[in-house]
Amino acid sequence: MQEEHTNQEVKMEGLIEGRIVHYVLPSGGHRPAIVVRVCDTARTVCNLQVFTDGSNDGPIYESGMVWETSIPYSHEKTPCTWHWIEEA
Repeated sequence: MQEEHTNQEVKMEGLIEGRIVHYVLPSGGHRPAIVVRVCDTARTVCNLQVFTDGSNDGPIYESGMVWETSIPYSHEKTPCTWHWIEEA
């Protein structure tokens, strides 16, 4: 996916509901997530359903799925943000 930078605004080409991205856990681990809502007009903040590794990711992730809201994009892949899946 491409990021388009114009006047300090980032627009995400292809960021739509149903897209799979990576969410960065507070511990720094990356987990797959499905975009359930794009929240802002700049299209960089979204709500996610995150697929976890259950209790291996910690007690709050035991169910295997967690809803994370208003998650910002981060090219630097900082904790509690989302980013495009890395190329294999």
